[in-house]
Amino acid sequence: MYIKEVAASLYPWDLADEGVDRCIDNVTGLASANSLYLIGVMHWEKRPLTGSFYPHNPVRKFYIPENSRIYYRVSDKAFDGMLLKPVKSERDFLNGTDWLDTLSGAARKRNLKMGVELSHTIYDTAKAQKENPQILQKHLDGTPVGGGSYLCLNNPHVRQYITTLFAETVRNHDVDFIQTCLLLFESAGAASINSRYTSGLERMMHTVNGGCFCQECRHKALSKGYDWDLILHDAGRLSTLVNAEIGEARMDKDLLLASGLSSAGLLLEFPGVYQWMAFRMESIKEILTEIYNAVKAADSKVEVRLNHCFEYQEFMGLRHGDLKDCVDSVRDSDYSEQTGNPDRLIVKQRQIAKIRRGVGFDKPVLASIGIRPNATPEIIRESIRRAANLGIDGLSLGHYDGASIANLKAVTQGMQEAEMEILP
Repeated sequence: MYIKEVAASLYPWDLADEGVDRCIDNVTGLASANSLYLIGVMHWEKRPLTGSFYPHNPVRKFYIPENSRIYYRVSDKAFDGMLLKPVKSERDFLNGTDWLDTLSGAARKRNLKMGVELSHTIYDTAKAQKENPQILQKHLDGTPVGGGSYLCLNNPHVRQYITTLFAETVRNHDVDFIQTCLLLFESAGAASINSRYTSGLERMMHTVNGGCFCQECRHKALSKGYDWDLILHDAGRLSTLVNAEIGEARMDKDLLLASGLSSAGLLLEFPGVYQWMAFRMESIKEILTEIYNAVKAADSKVEVRLNHCFEYQEFMGLRHGDLKDCVDSVRDSDYSEQTGNPDRLIVKQRQIAKIRRGVGFDKPVLASIGIRPNATPEIIRESIRRAANLGIDGLSLGHYDGASIANLKAVTQGMQEAEMEILP
């Protein structure tokens, strides 16, 4: 089968520590990558994520990034008068270089496709908690969700900042695509593959422990005709039930979980919760459309790509059928390979089917391949073979910084075994 792309992500500290050419040599020569992208704004997350130490970094054993810093040049003037402005790196070995231009310049010399990703939290959440807590998503009781790591996507200051940053990124840099894995509405863990909630009913129940119930959401919901009083009433009732540990409420909870009630039955019982979920889906479509329009206005040739990074994003406000109107391609971000259990590859297959059903066959869908610790060459090759049978349009590696050389080589080997070729 033919695919269009094998994409590989690189972090600024990878490039600084290993050298730009060495990083590119490894992902192109070992793993057949013909597309590179810089993680240009990265959330606060220890690297390598799933291993204790880097397998091939000559400078350091691990790295703790700063909280949502930007590692390339944007026009400061574009953010004049805004509440939120990009926060740049304060690390000496990173802050004097435009890492996006550095990588794109090297990529173009080799005729490689070039992109950039703005990751989960694209603004310093610790700074937001201290200076502008009103922009954070809120629980029913008004406290920040997720430890204050989620920006409310209905807040006009947040929307203005996000769309301006996307537009300025493509306006100032030579990229073919811009990728987002923006955190949507917090789901209290119900969206994650690692969720302890095993049934659809449990996932639906626990979503009300997420967000957002802030004043901006209230104003927007009312303007669109939603019954906010009903939303608060039913979400409050369900939250009390979900979190019950003693008394009659606990008995009601035990009976509910034992009843086999479907998620549809739960929403019929709590119609305000259905309204709340529908409102969040409408809100996510709006922000993704605003991002898409901002990018296209800045450079119509740049591809807008969604990094689909949770198993059940419908619990975070994403209606997959909406994607066909507001993205050009989708990267499925399932890394089941790194569990070390080939039986988990079925999750990737379901994810790709869900995405394809949403975007149709006119938009490229890329299957991510987890190449980090606990993945083995055998599992990687098997995953690529299965992906080939799903009609995917490309592969995307996750992620180079934690990958062994053997796992990088396994990508090329898996493509050969699956008779997968990259279109020239």
